[in-house]
Amino acid sequence: MKYYFWYPFVKKMRTVRPLNYMPYNKAQAIELLEKTVGWRSYGRKHGESLFTKLFQNYYLPTKFGYDKRRPHLASLIVSGQMTRDEALAKLAEPLYDAQELETDIAYLCKKLRITRGQFDEFLSGTKREYSDFPNWDRLHRTLKAVQVQVERVVGRRVNVYS
Repeated sequence: MKYYFWYPFVKKMRTVRPLNYMPYNKAQAIELLEKTVGWRSYGRKHGESLFTKLFQNYYLPTKFGYDKRRPHLASLIVSGQMTRDEALAKLAEPLYDAQELETDIAYLCKKLRITRGQFDEFLSGTKREYSDFPNWDRLHRTLKAVQVQVERVVGRRVNVYS
């Protein structure tokens, strides 16, 4: 209640996200990081963590058909930092090198103390959606609907987030 009504309507507060107002150019940011702190690319987004790399580049696409490169590249297209053809060429590249994938899966299995068979069984198992589990989705939708009605009565739109 406090995030949908108390803060925006009573306290007249809103969340300001300053980074949303700043220009961002990925190539310039990478260049600056390389020059100033000696940063080096991991070859892919979130490649610094084996788990995240495996999760985003193997698990999500294999189990759910979700390639996280798509929204990242879409952001670059919308901001004019990449063309659609360049993004399609990036999407045509393989997500994982076969040898690196096997090495990473073996390491993950060792860390989780599971066999490769258990890993494969988990990967090919039933797909579950977040809605299969208890969550606040219904409450969230209800509160948003009530918030819209309050906005109509009050006569002003409340943008809690910038």
